[in-house]
Amino acid sequence: LSFNFVAYDEKITILGASGSGKSYLANAIMKSLNGVSVWVYDFNAQFSSSRALMFHDLDEMLKVFDDAKRGHYILQPFDNSDETFTKFCSEAFKRGNLTLILDEVHNFCTKQSMQKEYRKLILSGRPRGISVISISSRPSSLPNHVLSNSKHVFSFRLHLESDLRYLASYMGDDVWILMPPDKRLKHKDQPALEPYSFYYRDMDTDVGQIGKV
Repeated sequence: LSFNFVAYDEKITILGASGSGKSYLANAIMKSLNGVSVWVYDFNAQFSSSRALMFHDLDEMLKVFDDAKRGHYILQPFDNSDETFTKFCSEAFKRGNLTLILDEVHNFCTKQSMQKEYRKLILSGRPRGISVISISSRPSSLPNHVLSNSKHVFSFRLHLESDLRYLASYMGDDVWILMPPDKRLKHKDQPALEPYSFYYRDMDTDVGQIGKV
């Protein structure tokens, strides 16, 4: 797979049903970011790394980061509320020069509604050196800004027709291979993807690729 991510500059969206491999991929990307400051909002306690510091309280994480000014930080909040996510996004924007990994973002936004602080990261984070890696199991629930501002999109298997229709509007009809053949509206003749496979596309190109974690 040809994939080159520029930290502090580009955005990534990772999509897929529960258990399809998206958190594994995001973990692998995080571990590859040597010399890059990373904050992870770990909604479902899916992330781990021997080089990352783990926190359950955001204020404690901020204090340690402000002393060190660098490193990998994973927040698995005991308080998984809108307020915690909002503060996480706001504090990241203030500091800048960060790569953020935000897991299960559909819990904090809808197609019609996007938290101001998250929207600010997506639309205005790049001048502040902020990359955002957004992860979700429900593509059709995401605000359009998320996909339209992503340079890199990975999608693992999906089960809902509404998710595939939405994804196809951005990435083309090839994404129908992400569903079981008997449920597809298109590409019914193509074989089922192997477990933990994904469809990847650099959105500056017209052609996608199949990869596997």
